[in-house]
Amino acid sequence: MRVELKEVMEKLGVDYVLSAYETRPWFLYDAERGITCSAEVRMGPGEEDVQAEIQFLHDEKEETEGSSESGGGASAGSFDSHGRLQQIMHMRILPAREGKWVPIFLTINGESYVNEVYNWEEKGCNFFRSCIEAIQMNELPDIEKLIDTEMYDSGRAGGGRKGRVGRKSPKIKPGQLLGMKR
Repeated sequence: MRVELKEVMEKLGVDYVLSAYETRPWFLYDAERGITCSAEVRMGPGEEDVQAEIQFLHDEKEETEGSSESGGGASAGSFDSHGRLQQIMHMRILPAREGKWVPIFLTINGESYVNEVYNWEEKGCNFFRSCIEAIQMNELPDIEKLIDTEMYDSGRAGGGRKGRVGRKSPKIKPGQLLGMKR
């Protein structure tokens, strides 16, 4: 995928070209699950790279020492809040020649997709856009489902290790194999 910067932005769901140091963020907090989802596209200083990133921040609460049992003065059930950060996706896109930009890095859930699935650059952009569409509809993105639907390997190129694992094979009727009619 070698495209102009305006098209890169469109593929990532940003409807204008970012300036140096500029960021386009999306946020959603799911109170039931205690997860904040943040997604952003940012332009680097000097406009030398574009990065797209998705993170989950998990609320974690632990009882503090000195709760009511130990008589430490804190009321029963007092909590300290700690957040656990989970990097979902990181993509980096650099300028190439003649005003074109090209993705060079993509990880999803800690796994690199660079040259591992056919058309990984386009699929990475689609994955990111699907996540921000879920955020805009006030839904927490279902990452595993989106990996299955957006990052599948069609088998045309790449390593072929990922995608469509465990899915049913299509049913082929013997008469259809050579165009024979029965």
